[in-house]
Amino acid sequence: MAEEKATMSAELAEQEFNDWAENMGLEVEADESRSEMNETLLSSGKKLFIRALTKGSAVINDSGNLVYTVSRFSPEGYKDTEVEINIPSPRAFAAVGKKGNDGTQKALSIASSMTGKDTGWFLNLGLPDFKFFMGIVGLFLMD
Repeated sequence: MAEEKATMSAELAEQEFNDWAENMGLEVEADESRSEMNETLLSSGKKLFIRALTKGSAVINDSGNLVYTVSRFSPEGYKDTEVEINIPSPRAFAAVGKKGNDGTQKALSIASSMTGKDTGWFLNLGLPDFKFFMGIVGLFLMD
């Protein structure tokens, strides 16, 4: 497999991440009181975000939203689809509480709220794309 060419430096991508996170109301600065789970969510989401920017599969648009292009690992009809990721609606968090404590269903509900895509849409993606969306959702699950 050919190595992908970086389109943005890691340093610039990290600054873009910090700016985007601030725009989304996320607390991503170093915090010694952050729980281990929240630290894991932050680390994973940040890593996926920065990798997507450096590889050119994601950009920040003029509205300040992340736009992700689904990779070749997803099936026809999904790959090359550009998906704009907005701040999630509080309804996405509340609606899940009624259905139980299924973490995957909660994440899918939030991803759907952020993108306008049906929850089932994400289940048809290739694993790298699914992981990207779940990583971004995890950033919004931090306390």
